[in-house]
Amino acid sequence: MLQIIIADDHAVVRTGLQFIFDTTSDMVLAAECRNGAELLEQLKNQSYDVVILDITMPETDAFEVLEQIKSLYPKLPVIVFTMNSDRSFALRMFKKGADAFINKESAPDLLLQAIRSVAQGKKFHTREQIELVMNHISDPKSTQNARHDSLSDREFQILCMLASGMKKLEIASNLSISKNTVNNHRNNIMKKMEFETTADLARYAVTNRLIG
Repeated sequence: MLQIIIADDHAVVRTGLQFIFDTTSDMVLAAECRNGAELLEQLKNQSYDVVILDITMPETDAFEVLEQIKSLYPKLPVIVFTMNSDRSFALRMFKKGADAFINKESAPDLLLQAIRSVAQGKKFHTREQIELVMNHISDPKSTQNARHDSLSDREFQILCMLASGMKKLEIASNLSISKNTVNNHRNNIMKKMEFETTADLARYAVTNRLIG
């Protein structure tokens, strides 16, 4: 029986997954966490077969959480489970070590298929993701067609945090950096993406489903 742990701040998502797993005979939702900090703490206390990780949780740096999991538990598969469907976002997650990237609007069978696959030590990619990865390998510039593609990982993190309504001081505390550093990153983001206000960033993030 596969032991699954999920980190997602939406109770309705956790409940929905619980219902899905209740209909299977080979997996069980063994633990639920509301954010990345809870997830990392739980992983210290018990072993699991698969992690399902949301990437838009409050007070959570999804990139950092994924990197920590892969550093501390390199054989533990992580499925990124998100409303985000942006191609560059998927590439960023795969580069950080994600074993699968599943959109929350996908059919439940796709998630179950991904869980079974990664639990066997395999990477799981949809047909579109395979094409995306191969295109990126052969021609990295072919996947860079959105404003946020020019951002570094840290700038991309801060973009999503700002768009989610987090204040600069909150972001600084969350990322263990100074408020001035956050402000510098924000200025770089605004310059690269040619925006003037945080409201512009928020509208862009919602439109491109970088947050949800």
